[in-house]
Amino acid sequence: MDGETPLFEATGVVKTFGATKALTDASLSVSAGEIVALLGENGSGKSTLVKMLSGVLRPDSGRLSMDGKPLALPTPRAALKTGIVTVFQEILVAPDLSVVDNLWLGSGSSFATRGEQARRRREAERILAVLSPQPPALDTEVGGLDLMQQQVCVIARGLLRRPKLLVLDEVTSTLDVTIRDRFFAELRRLCAEGAAALFISHRMDEVLTLADRFVALRSGQTVGALGRRDATAGRLVRLISGEQATEQRKRTARGVPELGKLVLEAGGVTVRPGAEPVHLTVRRGEIVGLAGLEGHGQDEFLRMLAGLRQPAAGQVSLVDRDAETMLPVRSYRQAVQLGLAYVPRDRKGEGIADVLSSLDNFSVPTLARDALAGVVRSQGTRDRFRALADIVNLAPRPKVPAGRLSGGNQQKVILARWLATDPRILLLNDPTRGVDLRTKYELYDLFERLTEKGMSIVMLSTEVEEHLHLMDRVLVFHSGSCVEELTHAQTSRDALVAAYFGHHQETLVPEGTQ
Repeated sequence: MDGETPLFEATGVVKTFGATKALTDASLSVSAGEIVALLGENGSGKSTLVKMLSGVLRPDSGRLSMDGKPLALPTPRAALKTGIVTVFQEILVAPDLSVVDNLWLGSGSSFATRGEQARRRREAERILAVLSPQPPALDTEVGGLDLMQQQVCVIARGLLRRPKLLVLDEVTSTLDVTIRDRFFAELRRLCAEGAAALFISHRMDEVLTLADRFVALRSGQTVGALGRRDATAGRLVRLISGEQATEQRKRTARGVPELGKLVLEAGGVTVRPGAEPVHLTVRRGEIVGLAGLEGHGQDEFLRMLAGLRQPAAGQVSLVDRDAETMLPVRSYRQAVQLGLAYVPRDRKGEGIADVLSSLDNFSVPTLARDALAGVVRSQGTRDRFRALADIVNLAPRPKVPAGRLSGGNQQKVILARWLATDPRILLLNDPTRGVDLRTKYELYDLFERLTEKGMSIVMLSTEVEEHLHLMDRVLVFHSGSCVEELTHAQTSRDALVAAYFGHHQETLVPEGTQ
């Protein structure tokens, strides 16, 4: 593509917010037919640049151009008219509207003729069928769908707008591998027809699979680029962080005799009617992984362990803090009292209040400790926040609204909040979703330190690498049942993927050998 005029180009872009320099010298180009991966740690300036492309922010200086002509994007509508469509990491839907209404939200008149309504339904059905083997019904309210289905709707909305440049900001973090791969195939098809894409993901396997070229930001500045032929995981990590690539982490397999006493037991828990009962025991100092394609029961099972949902059959029990006897879990409140903490997957919807400060978000479950005669003494809360911020490697900025923190720092605030309750069991629902590689490694170190001190962790993860290198055991779910339990030594990429689709690895026979 050398010598061609790029479809889109940003040159020397600068953006400041008071004393904060979000972008100091950001430059990149995307040509027609190309997928460019925009890489960088949290706080590198990626989100600021994306907001400029979508018309939410304007640059203080620098130049944007489209097809070689200067480009001004004063509003999001202006960006859409130019052909730039952005799909954000946050799942932006109108929960009370139907699927079809969400897909056409903001496109054309809301007073469509019957013929136009029929056309919209046909187009909506077509694109949803491309993305999902089991698409949601068009008249279903989006608020009743799970996170993955909502994200499918948001991606479908972006594709229906027929973009010239599609900007994708961490859009795959809630998708399972089947829908993700279908989306990637559709994206490649669009680019083959002359569109282009700017793709942001913290998952190294995704960017290496999808992108034609890689551009890295560091501290608001473009620091380098690599073509597909020259890109390796190690080179990309060095480009992003400026440091030598960290060797792939490996957790030493440990046998049950080295672990502590039983702290949690799921006895014959039936996730869904007709599914096989799930049996699980968790001991002190253990990390147990929950895996599977999205929607196959692992999320429901984790919520049952937390007391947020009741199983169709069976029982979850936690050890009593004092008597060391097992007590059945009847509610989330009781589970918390017994020493359990649950960190939700949806940070925005369930985990954090954007408008409240980091300190206020942190203080919620432990505020009563500092109340005396109805008066809250805040010094105790501040002391706890500083102490826990140090443990989770968070720069303590207690007055900053949580919504202004990066995704990784928001997750650290949530973790600090629940560690302040002194839990013995930590349930983590995809805790590294949407955080950069450095923050992931910091969280892995934290989880290992916690288990070394005797805490138990049950962690749902959508990333194969985390199951391979972090977990002591992995339970793989398919159609509501646990179809495979793998020890650390047994866990391999092939074994996991086979179990995702309901197979045992040894039963898979290569084509042509039968």
